[in-house]
Amino acid sequence: MDEALLSQLVIGYIAYLLTGLALLALFFVVYTRLTPHEERRQVREGNVAVAIFFSGAMLGFTATIASGILTHVNYGSFVGWSVSALVVQLLVYAVLDRTFTNLRAALEGGNVAVGTIGGAAALCAGLINAACVF
Repeated sequence: MDEALLSQLVIGYIAYLLTGLALLALFFVVYTRLTPHEERRQVREGNVAVAIFFSGAMLGFTATIASGILTHVNYGSFVGWSVSALVVQLLVYAVLDRTFTNLRAALEGGNVAVGTIGGAAALCAGLINAACVF
């Protein structure tokens, strides 16, 4: 393999990897600030319901990042699709908040059933969003 091509591939790999991880960190910060659950504290305290719910949101978000990288349309669209994934996850949360009466209380009370269905809904929406990336 040509050295110049190999160098380009390595640089592209590093750029997408670091950007993907930075976007995941950004998602973590934005999502935990806009939702009322204090996810970090709740998880540290062993709240499985919040952990499952938040894990589904992170996985759903990450699915779109992965899809954006795989399509290789261009770097800008990869970042744009990733931002759309953040919006989708926040919309999923808003819908679930309206669907489940007292969502915050249920999650903070450790209702694993609500946490599981919420995490699954976030993951499903993320997978659908990821499939729409082109």
